Amino acid sequence: MSKAFHDQLVAARDKRHSKNHPFFELWAQGKLTKEQTAFYCTQHYHFVGEFLNWLAFMASQIPERDVKNYLYENLGDEENPDDRHLDMLKDYVAASGVDRNSVESSILLGGTEQLQNWGWMMVYRKPWPVAAAGLFIGLESQFLDICKKIVPALIEHYGYQARAREIRFFEEHIYADEIHGSKGFAIVEKYCTTPELQAAAIRQVEDATIRRWRYMNNIYWYALHGKEDDTPVLSA
Repeated sequence: MSKAFHDQLVAARDKRHSKNHPFFELWAQGKLTKEQTAFYCTQHYHFVGEFLNWLAFMASQIPERDVKNYLYENLGDEENPDDRHLDMLKDYVAASGVDRNSVESSILLGGTEQLQNWGWMMVYRKPWPVAAAGLFIGLESQFLDICKKIVPALIEHYGYQARAREIRFFEEHIYADEIHGSKGFAIVEKYCTTPELQAAAIRQVEDATIRRWRYMNNIYWYALHGKEDDTPVLSA
């Protein structure tokens, strides 16, 4: 597949990359409390739980063996019962002073639920190569750069040691998502074989970044201001 298509996919993702969201800017500067960063993790937990279900659904539907193998490999990394990634996330929450057992029952923000519902509509309705672009490039590949941004802050501003168990979730994803991201790009570039599929894939990546940005907006307002958005309260 042409380098031009790859570059267009990257540009579509980077146009509204969540690494540039004000929430992560504050985190990188050490201006969030540990509790506020833990709140982000509760919403990430709700999001990733559904992301893994999307992968499982796609794996059950796609006949191409190399894609199916990649999906199961990705799921296996995430859901390894001896080292489950979502349990690593709970380790960070607990280290931030929040009960790890509260994560699963924590509030589901409207923006998080919107992202969950959008993902299901995508994997149900879109041609699978287009849905793969939304999942692998529009959503998953963003987390690599997000982790690269906040891991130094966790060490410099929040007092964690490099490779400490408490921040392993973020450090592990720098390595894991580097691999997953490159394989995801390769799959999308291999199977988007027509101009129509390529154009649809680029649009899907753009849509995914917008959905994730809105999800981050909701987290920002709730973590910093205790409400889900900036709608003004009118006096009676």
